[in-house]
Amino acid sequence: MSRLPLLLLALLPFAAPASPLGKACDDARSQLDINECAAREAGEADTELNAVYRQVMQKLQGQPVAIEKLRGAQRLWVQLRDADIDARYPVGKDENPRVLYGSMYPALYSADKAELTRQRTHWLRATFLDRAEGEL
Repeated sequence: MSRLPLLLLALLPFAAPASPLGKACDDARSQLDINECAAREAGEADTELNAVYRQVMQKLQGQPVAIEKLRGAQRLWVQLRDADIDARYPVGKDENPRVLYGSMYPALYSADKAELTRQRTHWLRATFLDRAEGEL
């Protein structure tokens, strides 16, 4: 029998869990620092999304139906992203999310928002900008 599975099992407790916040927040010293870093990452992801969206809209210039459809899809996607995050961290009308989820709530919310936004940016870029003209 190979010893590799036993070695891997022995090393498992030392494996660091993947951070939902990414490397940019590794230097954060306090929960406030982490929350601010995560919010900054979400803002940067949103800025990149908006830039790619503008590039796509520019590329679609002269195609009013395509522009209308993408604009509608983007509005719906923003609603879906926010609803997905709200579903992951449900908070009732009179509830405090920090009581329900702790002080990490703002960081986790922002990290999820950044990740979903990066995914959308990737999709827009791959679908509309990285394809050759006329390619479906």
